[in-house]
Amino acid sequence: MPAASSLVVGVAFTAAVAVAVAAAVARRAWRQQGPPVVFAGKPFIHYIRDLRREYGPIVKLQMGVRTLVVISSAELVHEALVEKGREFATRPAESPIRSIFSSGKFTVNSAVYGPEWRSLRRNMVSGMLSAARLREFRPARLRAMERFVARVRAEAAASRDGASVWVLRNVRFAMFCVLLDMTFGLLDLDEELVVRVDAVMKRVVLAVAARIDDYLPFLRPFLWRQHRQAVALRREQIDTVLPLINRRRAIVRGMRAGSPPDPAVAAPYSYLDSLLELRVEGREAVPPTRICSRSARR
Repeated sequence: MPAASSLVVGVAFTAAVAVAVAAAVARRAWRQQGPPVVFAGKPFIHYIRDLRREYGPIVKLQMGVRTLVVISSAELVHEALVEKGREFATRPAESPIRSIFSSGKFTVNSAVYGPEWRSLRRNMVSGMLSAARLREFRPARLRAMERFVARVRAEAAASRDGASVWVLRNVRFAMFCVLLDMTFGLLDLDEELVVRVDAVMKRVVLAVAARIDDYLPFLRPFLWRQHRQAVALRREQIDTVLPLINRRRAIVRGMRAGSPPDPAVAAPYSYLDSLLELRVEGREAVPPTRICSRSARR
């Protein structure tokens, strides 16, 4: 009997979800402008390419409760992002999962357009992406290249034919070394730690990817397990990155006290240094967990 009851409950749940989805689609069908969203197994970019031929360079897709506008013309992109940038600067509401990792939309890629976003963006440009900073980070790129070459040579020597290597995996490792170096300025991170941080960040990227409840919010109560897993992953992210933040904070304090760091241990500057001193209009000092959100997502 318990097995039969479970089967009945499962069938009833499936039927309820199917009816709810059908009802939601029916309610929105009359408002649909543009093509129906049916990907038929195609990559999204190929689907958009086909739509461009039929509907032109701007297409609106209604995907559940979200509206997606795709622009595929350089002139329209310039008009939207440059000429009318202020009008299109706002962002859609974040899903509960993304809010977990953005500390309540307090990252440069999630903050609502306004004083917070301008402060975060200005700090990122001046502290990491300006031409002067990129020149200053040149040693980071050289160090990553050295690690890349050493890693490829070791992997080739250990292969059966003495020449086979995983190119993409090693390139990704080198690029992540550059990002870690630029962000934290810690030069003594061993390969095991770099791989561990990279693995955590890859899981974060997958966790914040688009999900079905982003488009059909009524399914969200049934996906409570994914929410719990995201909270646990956020805790793991903080536990992984926060020690690096604290190490850099101690180095910065030492430099302010007139004690320069060991050149083999720490770089004289990192992007994190600017975050530690960042003051955002209308906010007090930024807590470490929010620094973790911004530095780890660069």
